[in-house]
Amino acid sequence: MVIVVGSLLLVLLGSVLGSVLAEAAYRIYLRVAYARLFQPPNSGKNIAAYDVSHWEFDERFGYVYPAGRIIAQTNIADGRVTSCQRWDIINKDGNIGKIVGDYHEAELKVLVFGDSWSAFHHEGRTWPLFLQEVLEVRLNKKVHVVNFGRDGYGILQMFDLAAAKIAEWKPDLVVFAFITDDLDRARFWRTVVGAGDDMRVLTVLQPRRDPDPETSADTYLLMPSATYEWCERLARTRTSDAVLERIIRKHRALLERNNPTRRLARANVLTLRHSFLYNRVVSGDAFAFLWKRIPAGTNPRVSYQSYAEDPGFLRSLDRINTTGVPWVLFHLAFYPEIKAKTEYILRPPQKALLDSLEAVTGKTVLRTTDYVRMPVPQAKRMNATADDNHPSLWGMEFYANAVAEALVRHGLVKDPGHRSRTQTPQPTSVEPKS
Repeated sequence: MVIVVGSLLLVLLGSVLGSVLAEAAYRIYLRVAYARLFQPPNSGKNIAAYDVSHWEFDERFGYVYPAGRIIAQTNIADGRVTSCQRWDIINKDGNIGKIVGDYHEAELKVLVFGDSWSAFHHEGRTWPLFLQEVLEVRLNKKVHVVNFGRDGYGILQMFDLAAAKIAEWKPDLVVFAFITDDLDRARFWRTVVGAGDDMRVLTVLQPRRDPDPETSADTYLLMPSATYEWCERLARTRTSDAVLERIIRKHRALLERNNPTRRLARANVLTLRHSFLYNRVVSGDAFAFLWKRIPAGTNPRVSYQSYAEDPGFLRSLDRINTTGVPWVLFHLAFYPEIKAKTEYILRPPQKALLDSLEAVTGKTVLRTTDYVRMPVPQAKRMNATADDNHPSLWGMEFYANAVAEALVRHGLVKDPGHRSRTQTPQPTSVEPKS
């Protein structure tokens, strides 16, 4: 009996020790692989401010990009202005990126609805613009692709926007291009409140111009007096003045307001409150506990596991189908997924929502990895920078080729040469930033 008890104790002790060692090893891996999540919030070393909001409130769509708006951005490091930018990327249609060609003269008209992957640009170039160019070459006809990419959007708001824009633009084809993270994003709104240098742009959970501060989060730092001319002057002189001091004070105040515990985006490798390994096994996300600290308006998520439970989505879907315009769902696999040689890296709620998306819409999601040669060589070229998985110019062309190949293979567009190519694009003339 004593021997049996002793053996059980040894097994138990070994299991506990093994679990502790596994947790320790996993924490070391996470600390290296996700270093940014273990760093304390930026308290003011690096600051960026707009002189005017990039977004304006819209009850139907959450927000709109003000057509033709030019935005001055001031970049600050260590209390001094380091550089200035003048953004003129919002085109006359209120979308992001260059408009090339005439939509009404095109032989094939395509609308793309997406999130920041579609809205992301390099000097006005976006992956939907690359798609336009790729299709024109493959189809030997005039093609015009309109980019309705909206940063922060999930599946729900893509469909809400499409329900209105498809009827308005009357395209030949529609592409919904989403990343995995879009599956469980809830609807949100952005609104500008206050006046003068007290102006703020907030992300909120209800369609209200004047929201409850407790259910909102600051989207970006606004400082109307920080004009482009002011920025250039301080960047040249490397001096300080009252405007710069106001920016720094406001940034500090907003940081404190949006992160009252000072732990918003920080994981502690030595914490005894959470097991990273347990979270990874149970929820599929080692940092699941961390996201619960984020203010409600920062990154809202749906609570259900089927789009059939969302009346607004069902109404938008019905309006889209009523137009008779053919449309497809395309999943943009991003670098971590491509690197792992898989289409999706899903959390449990996202898996259920992906299944329901196909069931409710009656569509099969087209997958990036089915239309490119795998494994993708030097896949890190997809990334805009070492710290940003949004697409580089190479990544944009990568996505454009994958989407074009999918459209051809499924007979949604006709390639006169009937070429069915599965390939990665040649490097573009401008390589990803590093």
